[in-house]
Amino acid sequence: MENTVVINISGTKFEVSVNTFNNMMSTESDAKLKLEILKENNSSCYFLERNFGVFTAVLSYFQGNGLHVPALTCIAEFKKELDFWGIDPQEIEPCCYSKYIGFFDDQKALTILTDDQTERITERTELQRRVKATGWLSIQAKVWSVLEEPSFNMFAKGYFYISAFFVIVSIAALVCGTHPTFMRSLRESEWEEFFGEEYQQYSGHFDSSGSSTNTTLIPLPTHAKAPLDFLSYLDFITTTFFSVEFILRFIFCPNKKKFISSFLNLVDIFSLCVMYSKYIVEAINPREKYTATVFDIVHCFQIVRVFRLFRLVKNFIGFRVLLYALKASIWEVLLMSLFLVVAMLMFSAFVFFSGDTAFTSIPDAFWWAIVTMTTVGYGDMYPTQPLSKTIGAVCAVTGVCLLAIIIPIFVNNFLLFYAYSKVWGSKDNANTNKGGTKKNNIISSKSKVSPDC
Repeated sequence: MENTVVINISGTKFEVSVNTFNNMMSTESDAKLKLEILKENNSSCYFLERNFGVFTAVLSYFQGNGLHVPALTCIAEFKKELDFWGIDPQEIEPCCYSKYIGFFDDQKALTILTDDQTERITERTELQRRVKATGWLSIQAKVWSVLEEPSFNMFAKGYFYISAFFVIVSIAALVCGTHPTFMRSLRESEWEEFFGEEYQQYSGHFDSSGSSTNTTLIPLPTHAKAPLDFLSYLDFITTTFFSVEFILRFIFCPNKKKFISSFLNLVDIFSLCVMYSKYIVEAINPREKYTATVFDIVHCFQIVRVFRLFRLVKNFIGFRVLLYALKASIWEVLLMSLFLVVAMLMFSAFVFFSGDTAFTSIPDAFWWAIVTMTTVGYGDMYPTQPLSKTIGAVCAVTGVCLLAIIIPIFVNNFLLFYAYSKVWGSKDNANTNKGGTKKNNIISSKSKVSPDC
């Protein structure tokens, strides 16, 4: 027994050689300080309240057998033990180092989720505190909760369904307004607005008495159409609803600066500006209602109202997880885009200089390269010669390999965020706040002197 030392790790005894014990004492660490204190007290064994499961890996390292991560061990707990024993993580064997590094890469990515969830919890807690207050703060918090949190009460849930209905109706009106089924011919009063001062030249088309003797009437334009009346009414009603809603949300929002900078609110502002610009332009020049002109660019911007759909799903965890995954994978997405652009330029040039007459220029071949690498293959442009077909085959294989390398990174991030979102969703808000304060604390272990071990 003189050549061995007994170390008791949380009740589990390890008998180690003096050489191994000296190796433990050779590091500048908290463990060395604890062991020196126990040694000065002439303890028959050394008692430490540490993780005995991880200590087996630590002991193996000091015995010269290499450092491995024990199975079923939390990497964060393993890192604490390494810090306590003064072991550099770089000493981990290659077979386990990728697992170690991968854990901390995941934790770094998860800060996007934890920061967002912590902010949401803090805002919700502050909102609940204001609801219980009195005066304007209480009224503001209650109305804002109805507008923003569908789970607040029955009124909030009812408002959510009403808002969702108007969003869907607004988008449906925009979509239907572009289909011939929902278009009609112009009435006489509308033709008068359309022609303005030139209306007299076409007035014979609307002479129901038959008194007109002009047999060479100028034909009416066939492109002038108007949407069915109910679509115009729906546009006006939804615009009014969204205007009133935006004003209410701005008035009762507790944080005006954050409200203005929010993406969804910027969408509301922009879409409302587009709608009112449309009404103003049509009021100034009524002809704009019935024909395509340069001012149709204003009408094109109406497509932004589609982004209002995000408001319906912003409280669903799946949608937020998708945004978290996109944010965490932004560099991989940019890298994939860069590779696609480089490959597109290369294969477009190769297939053009192959002499295939199907490709009249390198820019024209850009489209073919993209649809080939993404395995879409519309068939509107394809190689016709052996050399260009060979280039096309290499292009397709390159695209598949490129996507197969980059896309799994995004998928892994999505699965990681989705798994952790369930944890956040199942925790009570109060417990989550408490847990968040303890997240980064370093737990220092206390050594106890136990002569009997």
